[in-house]
Amino acid sequence: MSAKPILGFKSIIMKLQFFIAALFFLTSTRAQNVGIGTATPGFPLNFANTIGDKISLYGNSGNHYGFGIQNSLLQIHTDASVSNIAFGYGSSAGFTERMRILNSLGYDGMILNGRLVLRNGSADLVGGGAGVWLYKADNSVLLGFMGAQNNQNIGFFGGPAGWGFTYDAVNSRVGIGNNNPNAPLAFPAALGKKITLYPGATGDVGLAVAGNRLQIYADNPNADVAIGYDAAGTFNERFAVKPNGALAVNGNTGIAGQFLQSNGSGSAGTWVNNPVSDIYVQTEEIAATALIVIPQTQSGEVPGLSKTLVLSKNSKVVVRFQVQAEGVTCGFCGSTTYDMSIILNGANTGFIRHTIQNGTSAGTAAGMRIFTLSAGTHTIAIRASNLSGPDLRLALSTPTVYPSFMSIEVIPQN
Repeated sequence: MSAKPILGFKSIIMKLQFFIAALFFLTSTRAQNVGIGTATPGFPLNFANTIGDKISLYGNSGNHYGFGIQNSLLQIHTDASVSNIAFGYGSSAGFTERMRILNSLGYDGMILNGRLVLRNGSADLVGGGAGVWLYKADNSVLLGFMGAQNNQNIGFFGGPAGWGFTYDAVNSRVGIGNNNPNAPLAFPAALGKKITLYPGATGDVGLAVAGNRLQIYADNPNADVAIGYDAAGTFNERFAVKPNGALAVNGNTGIAGQFLQSNGSGSAGTWVNNPVSDIYVQTEEIAATALIVIPQTQSGEVPGLSKTLVLSKNSKVVVRFQVQAEGVTCGFCGSTTYDMSIILNGANTGFIRHTIQNGTSAGTAAGMRIFTLSAGTHTIAIRASNLSGPDLRLALSTPTVYPSFMSIEVIPQN
């Protein structure tokens, strides 16, 4: 009977090592955790707790497509700025892209195929909700924020006004400097300019609010403010205020003395010479211009108190006058009797007789006549006649105790 070979010490050690390795592999397989650079993987695939490159998907050294770790940062990168990073679904050969990150420097940094939905990441609602912060163009500091202000408004935040522009998404209202707009467009309760439609060299075209006043203004002293309507891009004026305050209706400012007449709801107003009711359409007062002396039995027109009228239609004309009169300053010279007359087209229309005691203070002679005159040219004057007594003095210089004047009022007739 032959004897069995006796295993050597070295062979026993090798078998033991194989058994331990198999046991370790079996244990790791059952745990389903694989460690790379770590003997104690706590996850199905576990790397060592070191920073740097972790996985290369394409490239064996240097720049590559892969994943890396830096302090507080997970890196997903390509090998060059011309290579981008895309997200989507499908397979590499049949890929449907939903988002792309552009690595090349320029204005665009991301392309998104679809909508971007942002949610608030904080329980603090005081500072607003989801949105986007924007840096200045030179990337020096943050410039402003656009996003949700609260559960009702979205808008823009920045500058001293804070939320200077908001949109009430619940009620569909816009606020400019007003976070609680009560109209489709609302401004703050503050005086000053509200809308500038055109910034001019000397002023602006726009709207403003002053104390108890709405202001609508043009940009220079030669500009109108017009009201009308638009027809296919062409403005049709119906009413305008001229820079000097004149009013224009359908582009017509009328002539001096005319009235603006309403023609009802069916047509625009017009300037007319003849008003609907009898009102004074022309009133004129003329002051005397000199001091004259009229001796006894003499007569003469009072300087300055005359007027030539040009009437476009038959009219009533009311003439009033007042003339200061003085007698000779002589206590024993008696009194002066005189007539004051309104002269129409060279004819005396009747006299108004007065008497003034010489040596007394000045008095006045006054009168009135109403004439019905036809259309055409008419001349009106005031004449004084000294009937008896010393010289009659008509003190017409300015200033006087009793001013001398003539007034004429024209009333057109239907």
